[in-house]
Amino acid sequence: MAMKSVLTIFLLSITMSLFAQHYPDRPSTHGMMLMGNETIYASHLPMFHSPHDYQIILILELTKDDQVIYQQDRKNHPGELVYTIEPETFVLPEMINYTRIFKASIYRGHFERGGSSFLKNITVKIKKVIYYKQFDKNATKPDNLHYLLFGNAKEQFLVHQISSRPDFDENLIVQLKDKKDLKLLTAHPYITVSFHEKDSEKPFSWRTHSGNSKETIRPIVFSSHQTLYLEFDDLK
Repeated sequence: MAMKSVLTIFLLSITMSLFAQHYPDRPSTHGMMLMGNETIYASHLPMFHSPHDYQIILILELTKDDQVIYQQDRKNHPGELVYTIEPETFVLPEMINYTRIFKASIYRGHFERGGSSFLKNITVKIKKVIYYKQFDKNATKPDNLHYLLFGNAKEQFLVHQISSRPDFDENLIVQLKDKKDLKLLTAHPYITVSFHEKDSEKPFSWRTHSGNSKETIRPIVFSSHQTLYLEFDDLK
């Protein structure tokens, strides 16, 4: 039994080593914007250069104690819209596709722009990958603005779908007006919503409150919205 266990560990270590060598990206710190209370969603803070050239949306899982502290901090600071996570350094695609557990600190505010850390060196697990895409250097902008809609019955979010340089990263909390749309959303990891405004490096104006999706023949209507995070400089 002891020899079998040693052999298993040896083979596993070889597999992990080969997997790590598969990715050309170098290890780095990959900050993420956090959204949600009961379910914690994380949106990678991207750039167009390696190793940060990925748009990724995740569901993260904390320990029960850390989850309580996180929720209480949000409750105590209702006016703070930005919460971010600063993970340990890792190779991003390897972490997303394989490892899925890392150490990190959680900040009230932006971790690189004066945010305050209130959970330090905690264990974080990637529970689910909602969206994962590496930027294509040859990509062109779509005709209309595209956003990724995701969430659950209690909280819904929009993140601008980034295409090509220059662009912007925008995260919003929204509320769906129609219960049919909410049911549709909970049946999909995310829904791509197209808004009838030209993708011209500017966020959606919200002069109207609806968009289209291939998942439904009728418009998706939003009863409210609030921008949580908007970044231009990192995506010039």
